[in-house]
Amino acid sequence: MYTTTLLLDLSRLKSYFPILDETSTVQPTSITLEYIGEENFNRINIELLQKLEEYKLTEHHNELLYLIFLKHEQIRVRYDAYWENYNYDLTSKEVAKFFLTFKETRPTEHFQLVAKPTLSSASAIKDTAIAKWMCEVLYDKIEQRDFPLGLFGEKLLFDLIGNDPESSKTIDIDRLRVIANKSPKVPTVRLRKLYVELCCYLQPYLIEQTHLTAQDGTLLTDQQAYLFFDILEMIGYIDGEKITSEPKDYIHSMFSKHAKLFTS
Repeated sequence: MYTTTLLLDLSRLKSYFPILDETSTVQPTSITLEYIGEENFNRINIELLQKLEEYKLTEHHNELLYLIFLKHEQIRVRYDAYWENYNYDLTSKEVAKFFLTFKETRPTEHFQLVAKPTLSSASAIKDTAIAKWMCEVLYDKIEQRDFPLGLFGEKLLFDLIGNDPESSKTIDIDRLRVIANKSPKVPTVRLRKLYVELCCYLQPYLIEQTHLTAQDGTLLTDQQAYLFFDILEMIGYIDGEKITSEPKDYIHSMFSKHAKLFTS
């Protein structure tokens, strides 16, 4: 957690904070950031100032920085939750697939347990009885609820056992099969909605307070799109090197699909 103070022209922020009175002017304003540390704050602060120089918006640096971090703190909770849920689903699938392979091995079939580091050669327990015993120990630990939830994720019990993790219910082979054959989806659409939510939060400021305005009926201008792309990249939400389309086209595409959720 990092707390800092920004010198803000509060008269520019009245549409965001209607309680500000008509005499509100430049004042030091504190902001506490849970998801941005001091090092990242300083980096984003410098990068934003450099970008705003390109757009001739340096006089709005502090106000935009404040709004960016304010909204980022709100949406980061959901951003992390979406990725956490996806990773939990992957873990459940991997564990289910591992146990399903173990349980469906025929008694006469040779079975071995293999450990393979990414950059090294594999090592294996080739004795079938020992390998099966080791897998049975792991299986029993999960079934007895004797494993660290923080390591495996809280969804594992629900996925493998059901709605009541406190019951004495055992792992069902059919349930294992269902979870093992699931295909967890990267939360791309949900994440892009968050990106658009951040951009739509900043857009009124650009229109009301800067020269990056937009005509009535215009959802988004190219200049606004370029700036939003830069902001999303400096925060770390997107990686420009992995995006093949033009920055403005990337933002326009997201806006056309999701902006109506956040604009009146």
